[in-house]
Amino acid sequence: MNAPHGAPAALAADSGPAPELLARAFNAAPSGFVLVDRAGRIVAANDELLRMFAYPSEALVGQPLEMLLPAAVRDRHVPLREAFFERPSPRAMGAGRVLYARRADGHEFPVEIGLNPVPRPDGEPLVLASVVDISERLALEWAFRGVFDAAPVGMLIIDDGGHIAMANRVLCDALGYGPALLVGQPMDRLLPERYRPRHGALMASYRQTGEARMMGQGRDLTALHADGSELEVEIGLRRVRWQRQTMTLAAITDISGRKRLERELRQANANLEEFTYVASHDLRSPLRGIADLVDWIEDDLSDPPQPVRHNLGRIRQRILRMERLMDDLLSYARAGRAATELSTIDIGALVPSVLELQPLPLGFEVALAIDSQPFQGTRTPLETVLRNLLSNAIKHHDRDSGRLRVEVRQDDVYCVIDVVDDGPGVPEAAHERIFKLFQTASAAGERGGSGIGLALTKRLVEVHGGRIELQSPLADQRGACFRVHWPRFPRRASED
Repeated sequence: MNAPHGAPAALAADSGPAPELLARAFNAAPSGFVLVDRAGRIVAANDELLRMFAYPSEALVGQPLEMLLPAAVRDRHVPLREAFFERPSPRAMGAGRVLYARRADGHEFPVEIGLNPVPRPDGEPLVLASVVDISERLALEWAFRGVFDAAPVGMLIIDDGGHIAMANRVLCDALGYGPALLVGQPMDRLLPERYRPRHGALMASYRQTGEARMMGQGRDLTALHADGSELEVEIGLRRVRWQRQTMTLAAITDISGRKRLERELRQANANLEEFTYVASHDLRSPLRGIADLVDWIEDDLSDPPQPVRHNLGRIRQRILRMERLMDDLLSYARAGRAATELSTIDIGALVPSVLELQPLPLGFEVALAIDSQPFQGTRTPLETVLRNLLSNAIKHHDRDSGRLRVEVRQDDVYCVIDVVDDGPGVPEAAHERIFKLFQTASAAGERGGSGIGLALTKRLVEVHGGRIELQSPLADQRGACFRVHWPRFPRRASED
């Protein structure tokens, strides 16, 4: 391949390589190269630069360098070029700024330029400029910046000197800063004072390993807000390449809301446990004492009149009802935690098993339509749910006979169970209320219910990752369908 005019003579010294070899290396380089004299004229340009700027061979030699620059910067470039020739030294051009060049068709594109003085054999100074088209790299960088800034969690990029190279909008909003206020600042600015002395050593240790991991596992981490308050956070770390350096990407999630809910939930559970202790011990004992007193009164009276026996019987019924109520409350409290003992559940066998342990009253019948394969799950909670729903349908029926229907099918990750009855139905206004404690659609005293069964059912379903819905009335303004979505695949909580 022939070299552009002037290239061998400009590049070769008397004792150096052959001009032909230098010319071939010059043209074979993967980056664009242009050789410029003190007057700003192009002495030589290699094939890659000609391709990059879409000029034909020999079209640039002897032309002013400024023809490769956008029109808006040509006049400003001349004094800068002259200043470089006054103090020539190898360096990058326009460090920290995006430079643009101009193709033959007028299209402007971003470039990276390196300058290196090259004296000719006659001592006349030249400058060799390397030109790299960074359009693709810049497009990827801008795309990354867009994704980085739009990320739903706070994100930081920190250089190995401990300074913030980038911060996204979510993080700045969470900590009360504008993005421009954080870039270039030491990372310690976002740390409470007590963390700072050992933070540098911890980060240095992390840089040696460099694996992606969560920061401060097992400890409560906080970040410092601009107003001096502290924010509970989770931090994930990963080493990344950015701006031609290896840096640390930190994903910072504000978990203050989650922590507050966790504290409230722990307090609610503690209150519930305390209540169940009182119900099972402090209340049950007086009830047994009352029952004993009723027995003693009846024994003392020997042969009490009929009205007295009737009233004593009513007292015993109320004591039994209170004991059942306390048992139901204890069951509700214990349903707050998911069972973890897994077994194979065959719904086709489970429903008949429930009906065998809890036979239907005379006049009631149940039809089964089961289309579901066995799956792994927690049998006892699901069995309790089915028993409660069938019992509820019978207990609140307004007739001496009725038809129930249990339909089971698979729906993606759930086993869908419909328990349908032909009872009086549930008014739409009561759909939400009946799933709360001590609430029923009808008077609980009339049906013998405590108002806890459906609340317990809902609690069991949801704590095991499912959901329950009610459709009522169905036809002729009667009937109800309780639909349970029960997971067919075991769910694993993070604390497991």
